[in-house]
Amino acid sequence: MNGESLILQSVNITVIGMLVVLCFLLILVGLMKVLGSAVQAMEVYFPQTVPNTEDDSLIAVAIAAAKKFQGK
Repeated sequence: MNGESLILQSVNITVIGMLVVLCFLLILVGLMKVLGSAVQAMEVYFPQTVPNTEDDSLIAVAIAAAKKFQGK
């Protein structure tokens, strides 16, 4: 084997590897878009509700517990 064929083989393998990664990433992006639209469609049946909390004591308790857990 001469040097030119080894270089051509290495370029060939590199290009094939980059194309495989590109295809995988394109498929991944497409699946994420499909899943995003599916979640938006399910939002009608399972709406996300935010609890109405007028009292900030629960937040204060959570902050105090986090500070105690961190040792501050």
